[in-house]
Parts: sequence; structure tokens; C-alpha cells
Amino acid sequence: MKEAVLLSYMGAPSTLEEIKPFLYRLFSDRDLINFGVPSFLQKPLAYLIATFRAPKVKPQYEAIGGGSPLVRYSLEQGELLSKALGMPVFVAMLYSEPLMEKVSREILRKGFKRVYHLTLYPQYSIATAEACLRDGRKHLGNRVELGEVKSWARNPKYIDWIKKGIKKELKGSNPEETVILFSAHSLPKYVVEEKGDRYPEEVKATVEAVMEEFKGYPYRISYQSKVGPIEWLEPSTEEELRRIKEEGFKRVVVFPVSFVSEHIETLYELDVEYGELAKELGLDFKRVKLNHTDPLLIGALKEEVEKLRGRR
Repeated sequence: MKEAVLLSYMGAPSTLEEIKPFLYRLFSDRDLINFGVPSFLQKPLAYLIATFRAPKVKPQYEAIGGGSPLVRYSLEQGELLSKALGMPVFVAMLYSEPLMEKVSREILRKGFKRVYHLTLYPQYSIATAEACLRDGRKHLGNRVELGEVKSWARNPKYIDWIKKGIKKELKGSNPEETVILFSAHSLPKYVVEEKGDRYPEEVKATVEAVMEEFKGYPYRISYQSKVGPIEWLEPSTEEELRRIKEEGFKRVVVFPVSFVSEHIETLYELDVEYGELAKELGLDFKRVKLNHTDPLLIGALKEEVEKLRGRR
């Protein structure tokens, strides 16, 4: 039976022209963000928000080179995973090219009958990993034998990849003066409170596994990337940076815990916005760079696919 891997992510605008279409698709997804309006108003409201927000975020993408590298990096991860597994890997995005619908058609056209679907979200959430898995089911349906990885938040190689990055930035630091801050992408509060989403617990599980290596250091978990008027998970990364300063610490090492490659939230939001805030506060700010091609990370993805293959 012909086998393949489907590696999925939400996507990002790779060019300035892609910003508005990306935002429209993103805000149109009611499973991701429910604005509390009747369902028939979701897309019109999404269009308005995308129209209003696109010019606001355009300078951010200009500042990081004219677009996000996320799709390119995800495709590179797919190539490395394919080599590691010795089988085809298809990469699909929910809200930008290459779109899930098109990639799924290619998988079917090429005659693959067994597909292992793995998302690039280590921590499971209804709004992220499940959205990718949902669309995989929608477009591949009963036409293939579909295996899914819902969470790999505790994968040992993934944990070691995080530890490796943090160790590099902790060199020469004093545990009495330094805080390790794990900044995760936020979620609307209602997703957790009303739908019982386990994302905060998944993030906590990853962080606790990582901190086994750094027991002498204090740590915090914060959330970034709030969008729109609804309530989001707290505390925010900005709030935590201010609190760390108030508590008398001099240095902060930030790891973007829910991300596996660089994109707008790391290159601009963390490095520029929060980097400038830390400078204003007088904090020595170190942000762990995400090596998306590290053998540990690719090894984690490989292990998760191999687990699925072993269960069939």
C-alpha cells in the first residue's frame, strides 16, 4: 500500500500581497476564532478585520524581509523528514499556499492509500492542531487510511531540542538573576473555558519536562499574539516581562514554546516589540533562536510518524 506523510501548519503570508488573503482565511475559521456573531456574519466580519488589519501588520512583515519565512521553513522540514523516513512527505497550510485542499488533491491523484498526518503544533489545541487534523479529514476523508498525531508535546527529542537552545543562551548566567520565560501563542479564553481545550496543560507539560534540566532557575509561562477584542489567555508576555523586572531579576531568556520555526511572532513580536520593551525595562533579553532543521527536531517528527506506522 502506497504510504505518505502529511505535515500541516496554519501557514503565513510569504509576501506582502498575501497578507490580506491570509488574514481573511484565518479570521473566517469559526473553529479558531468565534467573534460571538451569527455564523453567517463570520466571513463578512473576517473581511472587515482583514481589510483593517492588513495595513497595520504590513510594516511588521516589511521589517522581517517582506514576508514570513514560515512556509519556506516548513517545506524544508518536510524535505528533511522525507529523507529521514525514506517516504514522501507533503506539506500543507490551512490559510496560505500550499493550501490543504490542493495538497490533499495531489495526494489522492498520486494514489496514496495510507497517510500519516502530523501537525507542526507540538501542543494540542482545538484551535490549532485539531483545525489542521479537521481539514485533513475533510479533504482526504474515507478515501485513504488516515493516521493522526494529535500531540507530541512530550516527545523526548523535541524536549531535548528545546533544552539545547536554552542552554546556549543561559551560558554565563546566574540563576539568582535570570528567569527562563516560555512564551506560547495565546488562545481566546472561551476555547479553554467553554470547550475544555487542554492547550494550557499541554504547554505546562512541555515546560515541566524541559525544566528538569534547569532546576536551579526560576521560570514563567506567558502568552503572546492576542488579536481582536475578545479575552485571551493570560498572563501576557508583556505583563510577565514587567513582573520579572519588578521582582528584581536582571536577565530573561525567552523560549517561544509553541513554535518550531521562525516567523512573525518570533522575528517581530518577540525580537522587536518585546526586545525593545525589555531594553526600556533594563533587562538583559535573550531570545532562543529556533533551528527548524536541527536533527533533534526532525528526529522528533520522525518518531511520531514511526509510532503511527507501528500501530497500523
